Amino acid sequence: MRARGIEAQPTTRRRRRWPRVLGAIAALSIVGIIVVLHYLQPARLTALILARAGSALHLQLRTTGPGSYALRPEPRLVLPGLSAKIPGANAPFFRSGQVELALPWSTLRGRSADISSIVLKSPDLDLPAMQTWLATMPTSNAPFKFPRLTGGLQISDGTLRGTHWRIEHADVALPALADGKPMTLDASGNLVRDAIVSRFALTMAATPAGVGQGLRIDGAHIAFTSDGELPSLTANGSLLAADHFAVDFAGAIQRMPSNWAAAIDTSFAKPGDTPFSIVLDDGAPTPTATNAIQIATAQQTLRLKLTLGDSKRQPALTLKGEASNGVVLEATLHGQLSRWPDAWPGLSPILASNAAPIEFDANYQGSFFLSAPIAFDVKHADTSLQGRFRIADVRAWIQRKFDTPLPPIEATLSTPQIDVGGMQLHGVRMDIRDDAVAPVQSATTPATPPKS
Repeated sequence: MRARGIEAQPTTRRRRRWPRVLGAIAALSIVGIIVVLHYLQPARLTALILARAGSALHLQLRTTGPGSYALRPEPRLVLPGLSAKIPGANAPFFRSGQVELALPWSTLRGRSADISSIVLKSPDLDLPAMQTWLATMPTSNAPFKFPRLTGGLQISDGTLRGTHWRIEHADVALPALADGKPMTLDASGNLVRDAIVSRFALTMAATPAGVGQGLRIDGAHIAFTSDGELPSLTANGSLLAADHFAVDFAGAIQRMPSNWAAAIDTSFAKPGDTPFSIVLDDGAPTPTATNAIQIATAQQTLRLKLTLGDSKRQPALTLKGEASNGVVLEATLHGQLSRWPDAWPGLSPILASNAAPIEFDANYQGSFFLSAPIAFDVKHADTSLQGRFRIADVRAWIQRKFDTPLPPIEATLSTPQIDVGGMQLHGVRMDIRDDAVAPVQSATTPATPPKS
């Protein structure tokens, strides 16, 4: 009997402890629920998210009211009137009537960087200000990888503001985005520039892929239509933006803007596609002995090859050039025009009767904003024109609809023969000068920028 009594005492004590343990667990659960409910209140949750996101992005994030959230079928957060401002700036560079963000549980647990969907309503983005913010962000050596958007991106009634232009009423639909997977993008909007509104629509199909610290887009097909200042075209090609930058596209322009046709050649306005191709790369050197000096100087070299038009139907243009951005911008350009455009001031009968292509070279050295003179050398058969000009002066002359017989250039013309009032002059050399400008320089030597 004693043995049984001795065994019953610990059992009784354990039975008495369970109510206390259960009571403690219940009390802690109630406290935990109160804490969770406290922090999951929309106003407090919104403030917590904005504070942490703003600290990570070095931005001041604000909303016009508390957000709302849902946990099923996956976490989803809706923020009304979201704005982002660089600390110390006068105004936000980003505003949106509403931002909706959905994340899978795997992202919240830190197992992935996937995003289910992003929905932006009436966003307004100041592009130059955003670039200022991006320049302040620390660089990362982590390999670039596209975030996976399983539910895609939707933008409605958006605005993108540039320095002298803006895009209004922009709608964007990207159903899904994944590294190495085919994607489609549809976008439309209005381009506003100098009070001229151009409606456009874009459809693009491509395969994006993260590569190193940049990105690669393969097999891109672009269809772009516009009813205003922009051309309507289709193109196929690829883009690489990593430690090396390269663009390779070819296509056809279905409709040339009227102002382009008027300034270049009226035949561009006639029915028929205008073929074009563009190859652009930054000439990034490889680490070999022959490029050691170029690597040491760390100059950025840009190479361009552009063709426009068909020589059988309109004046085909071929351009090849290089530009290096060091202390100053240095650029060289070689081009060939299959025939003289009919929209330009007419050539003399002797020159016009010669079907030889027109070749030209240009050289620039000066400010990145192209304010310095450009030296040029134009050749047509045995006739040559060497000189220099400023882009701003020629642009103003074109806008005045060629109000003077000669363009605002400093040049020397050499031709074996020319007709003047029924007379033929042989061995002609003609100088066009402006005393305020330094003597003409050949396009084979850099044009020295004027001293300030």
